[in-house]
Amino acid sequence: MQNLLNIPNMLTLARIIMTPVIVYMVLSGEAWLALALMVVAGITDMLDGAIARYFNMRTTVGAYLDPLADKILLISLFITLFIVEQVPLFVFLAIIFRDLIIVLGAVTYEIVTRRLTMQPSFISKATTFIQIVYVALLLLNMAIIIPAILLKIAMWLTFLLTCASGLHYLISWTNKAAKQETKI
Repeated sequence: MQNLLNIPNMLTLARIIMTPVIVYMVLSGEAWLALALMVVAGITDMLDGAIARYFNMRTTVGAYLDPLADKILLISLFITLFIVEQVPLFVFLAIIFRDLIIVLGAVTYEIVTRRLTMQPSFISKATTFIQIVYVALLLLNMAIIIPAILLKIAMWLTFLLTCASGLHYLISWTNKAAKQETKI
């Protein structure tokens, strides 16, 4: 049990616990506080992985919990930012459908193969990064007006990478499952 309650996992849990507070800040119009907490969440995300690697504190729970914490934070914020009319419908739907593809794909892959491992691809990491940048820019824009072109670029990059990443997951998991199925 001691291994599960290590520092990296506790930092990840802190990010999960911060999520409803950040959502509340957005809904309350406290964009600066929401942005500040997003920065803290980002720091915990960097630290948990770095500490786990450097001090050899990696756990299976942490390997699943870290991306789950990212998903909880980002999905919660995109839903909230959509509610407060900061995210266009087509971007919101792309993000939701991509994450549904990931979750349903992971569950299906595990059922078919019993060999699910969490290994995000480069495009998935790039998508998560641009989604975080987009959320940060939206929060910054809620606090102070920033150039519209920055928001447009981030919005389109988010949309395109989200769609490409969802398609990548769909194709790669279908291929992996088909290969595993033929081995059985």
